[in-house]
This record gives sequence, C-alpha cells and structure tokens, in this order.
Amino acid sequence: MTAPLSQANFRGPRDIFVGGAIAHLRVADRLPLSVTCQCRAHWDDPALDQLCFERQVDLGMWADLATAMGKAGTTVAPGLLPAERDPDLRLVPQFITILDAEHRLVLAGDVQAGQIRWCGPIENDAEARRVVSEACGLRAAARAAMESGDPSAADVLLGRARALEGRLVDRLWRDLATRLVGQAQAA
Repeated sequence: MTAPLSQANFRGPRDIFVGGAIAHLRVADRLPLSVTCQCRAHWDDPALDQLCFERQVDLGMWADLATAMGKAGTTVAPGLLPAERDPDLRLVPQFITILDAEHRLVLAGDVQAGQIRWCGPIENDAEARRVVSEACGLRAAARAAMESGDPSAADVLLGRARALEGRLVDRLWRDLATRLVGQAQAA
C-alpha cells in the first residue's frame, strides 16, 4: 500500500539546486573559519607546579571546515603547543573551537592524548534545549565541587559541560559538521 504524496511536499530538481546554491552562498559569507585551542598552561619547574591556568591559543584561519579540522589535528598531535615568549611554559591542548566569521560555532572537540574527539552537532532545537539544561546542571555541580574543596572533580565536570556545549553548532553548519565528523570517525 502506498501513500499519495501531495505536490506541496515535492521538491523538484530546480528547487533543490536553488536551495543548495543559496545555502552555499550563506556559508561563503561566513568564511574564513578561525580555529582556537583552549590549553592548560603550566611551567616545567617543580617549584611552580601549583601555578596552572587556562590559556587560549589561536591556531589560524582556513577557508573550509575539512582543512580547519585537519590542521587542528596535526597541530595538537604532538601533545604540546609552543609558547612563543616563554620556552619553559607548557601548553597542553584541552579543547578545540572552530568559529565562522560571524563568531558562530561551527565545530568543537575535546583533545585527548594528542587526538581530537569532535563533538557531534545537535540535530534540532529540542536537543539544543536538553544539552543546555544538562550543561547548566554540570556547571552547577562543578561549582558545588569547587566550594566543597574538590577541584579535580570540578575540572572533570567542567570538561563534560564544555563538551556538551561544543555540540551547540550553529544551524547553518550542522549538516556539514555532522557529515565531516562522521567521516573523521570512520577514518
């Protein structure tokens, strides 16, 4: 048994082509893509072990998402990023963020053992609301852990919240990001 399709739901080749061309032009307006890395910074001196802080490092700008993902991966692969002014400062990559020219999230990923684990983009607005709610709960739990004197638990909770928030990819980039994350996981 087949269900009849109404003509209102049918998209012809011309509509598909025009829709694709318009989407391509919207993406082109938001280029280049900037890639940044959130790092944990510390000195290679045992006397300074307790001085640990977060530092954001600019990794560059690229014209397309696939290239940006590849360059980010090769940059963080050694496990440490160079610190230009202080050779004793160690920058350990923690989280990668790719933003478009309008500073909207294109893709994000956790760095673990020199590899990027890309956050799978959300699929719809309902999932976005769920992700935001869960991330807020994790941040509240991290604040409580910090107040109770457990900074390591707070760091873990904040990392989980950051990874969840990394899924909040802008609507324009979701399909492309989802496809490229799938390809990266398959490789």
